[in-house]
Amino acid sequence: MLRGCPPTDCNSTLAFRSEARSATIRTALNNYNTTAKALRPPCPTPDRKQVVEYAFLADFDLLWDAWQDITSKPWATPAGRLAMDQYFKICRASEEIDRLNVEIR
Repeated sequence: MLRGCPPTDCNSTLAFRSEARSATIRTALNNYNTTAKALRPPCPTPDRKQVVEYAFLADFDLLWDAWQDITSKPWATPAGRLAMDQYFKICRASEEIDRLNVEIR
């Protein structure tokens, strides 16, 4: 992608590409910073300038601090998934009955 270009050109190219996607970056960064502040203990909240200065995606470890173990959550257990499946089937049953009544006519 950026092989063979001098470091100054690569940095300006990365900065240009980041600027081109600034709305997306700003939204993602705002969402991350909001979530990072809510965690206990709070995670670092970088600003936009710091994000643009990252040269490689491997250095961009924002999501590492936000990792949580979800395997113990009720909805992640087999019984919880079964209960959710049945609940959503019940929620859609009236729609299915309406559809079938239309097909019968």
